[in-house]
Amino acid sequence: MPEKILVVDDDLDTLRLVGLMLQRQGYQISAADNGAQALTLAQSESPNLILLDVMMPGMDGYEVARRLRANPATEAIPIIMFTAKSQVDDKVLGFEVGVDDYLTKPTQPRELFAHVKAVLARGRKSGVVSAPVTPSRERGYVVGVMSVKGGLGVSTLALNLGISLRNRTKKDVIIAELRPGQGTMALDLGYLNPEGMNRLLQRTPAEINLQDVESELLTHKTDVRLLLASYNPLDGRHLAHPEQFEAMAHHLVFLANYIVLDLGPGINPINDRVLPLCDEVIVVLEPIPNTLTRTHMLMDTLAARGFGEGRVNTVLYNRQRTEMQYSLAQVQKEYKHPIGIVFTAAPELIYQASRNNIPLVVQHPDNLTSQQFLKLADSISKRVRPRE
Repeated sequence: MPEKILVVDDDLDTLRLVGLMLQRQGYQISAADNGAQALTLAQSESPNLILLDVMMPGMDGYEVARRLRANPATEAIPIIMFTAKSQVDDKVLGFEVGVDDYLTKPTQPRELFAHVKAVLARGRKSGVVSAPVTPSRERGYVVGVMSVKGGLGVSTLALNLGISLRNRTKKDVIIAELRPGQGTMALDLGYLNPEGMNRLLQRTPAEINLQDVESELLTHKTDVRLLLASYNPLDGRHLAHPEQFEAMAHHLVFLANYIVLDLGPGINPINDRVLPLCDEVIVVLEPIPNTLTRTHMLMDTLAARGFGEGRVNTVLYNRQRTEMQYSLAQVQKEYKHPIGIVFTAAPELIYQASRNNIPLVVQHPDNLTSQQFLKLADSISKRVRPRE
């Protein structure tokens, strides 16, 4: 397996160039453009080496190095400080905070490769190997569920899909609502005032670790595990702190075989950070003209982010029986994107399930809509099978 290098630099051009050069040398590359993200990735991915810039906004490279050395999970990872700061005092400070080598920008590729090889070789020779935080676990398959607006049934779909994946695959499944102040699953399932996510949000991104995330998961009677958002509107203030959600998501991906993320509506600050972790995205669509137009724009945005054919799946969700909606033929004509599955309207059954605090696929497993959830779960598990 190729050695993994975490490259940390707030200059995206440098990040891409250095990452590409090292990839061509056979290394596996992970990238972070700020200190908080670097700390999260260092703990969750346990790279063999960190190439660390100094001058970054918020948390500079010196502080990142100090925190890496103070954390038992990352203290042994070799660090090369790669920076334009070339004064002797800068270098001395770098070694004082615990870096293993210091390389000044700009540098020739051959010099960079030589430093990288030397530091990695010293680590192998000394037997200092940074053990993964979760050595017995592999990264799970992440499914994001979203729409262009609220009220389309994203949470209902995420919940019933996650339970269906558990039923079909018998694998570990986590369902996480990344919607602070907008949670609905807790009330639908009979959990009052869930505080797990809020406890995590009291910490800085670097302080959120895998064990803490795992300890805040609730186990439902269906054996799926849940990270539930608060339904207190005041907690919507956490939308302005996407870094914490990014840190949580980085850990969640190592805690189950399938991770279903309720992303809610639109590309908000949290989704902007979390979408890169998704292996595929399910977009919920309703057969209404204005929603079709807006969803088409969302699909273009997702395509620009790498969610092309095979990584994005549209489901048509009929929540009401009404003549005001488009027919399937009209939707297909105007939407111009493939529709993976069409859910039959079952508003009465969904309402009844919510009142009883029992998911639809559990209370009415033989209902047509429940069978459609199972069909969607089957299609996902078939795509994942080669990876497992």
